[in-house]
Amino acid sequence: MEDEAARETIAELLRAREEERALRLEAEGLAEALLLFTEPGTFAETLARIVEVVAQRLGAAAGLLIAFPEGADGEVIAATDPALSTTAWQSGPAFTRALAGRPVVSFDVTQLAEWQRQPEAVLTRYGSALHAPLQAGGLQALLVLAHPARAFFSARHVSLVRRLLPAAAQALARARAEEELARARELAHEREITEKLTLIEHQRAAMRALSMPILQVWSRILCVPVIGLVDEERCADLMEKLLVAVRATRARAVIIDVTGLDRMEASALALFLRVATAVRLLGSACVLAGIGPEVARGLAQEQEGEEWRAIVTYRRLQDALRQLLPSARK
Repeated sequence: MEDEAARETIAELLRAREEERALRLEAEGLAEALLLFTEPGTFAETLARIVEVVAQRLGAAAGLLIAFPEGADGEVIAATDPALSTTAWQSGPAFTRALAGRPVVSFDVTQLAEWQRQPEAVLTRYGSALHAPLQAGGLQALLVLAHPARAFFSARHVSLVRRLLPAAAQALARARAEEELARARELAHEREITEKLTLIEHQRAAMRALSMPILQVWSRILCVPVIGLVDEERCADLMEKLLVAVRATRARAVIIDVTGLDRMEASALALFLRVATAVRLLGSACVLAGIGPEVARGLAQEQEGEEWRAIVTYRRLQDALRQLLPSARK
């Protein structure tokens, strides 16, 4: 009896270890996907990258993005499989439900009216699909992930795609704002300077809001990828929004990811210290991740102050996640 109990205990421990490893890998994969979303690029490049990254993270064999202009049939605007890039799609019951905001899983695509209209070569290549809405920057589209096996997609896949798409929408809105800003700058040479400068300033404000998104990468864990120049105005805006997000999500930890910064001025370090102090006053931990050599030098120079000793730093975002995930700490 004692041997049997020992074997059961060992089996339970092994299962717990595997569950912990799966949880950590999933969180790391999610964090890496979010970082890829924030890479610079045009709106079209960002679209293609989002489809590819989401398909990879969910283990799908292919992904495509179908745009649905008002009153028109769907148009494929990005696809990882060339065979899908030339397909035509009409909205049916499943697409209508998904576009309304509810991801739809099909265990057998041949049972959906939208897929039944596709060529035989497509139907023989794919068995199941996951359909999820993606709306950003004036775009109303449907992200479709496909796999050869029937019944491949599960509730876990739906949960993952629900967590990835808000960050994808932010990345698309940021790319759209950057393109509009570039066009506005060109038009400024041809039109009244005062009018165009006002437009550019509004778009810069929109870009500032999008360039430091606040993402929930795990339950009660927030991440802020920092891109571009950090100034007083952007930092004040971040602090205001971050404190609201901490209260709303009851976050126990905030990761400020500075991977996208090659260097950080002393003034920027002081601004981040203010943000970290405010977050800690709400009872949440605040750490810095993605510390590069130049940023580390700046921190070393500033750490003579007592307040900097309370800031925990990590080389990579994944390292911070490993430490902050409850299962990893156990």
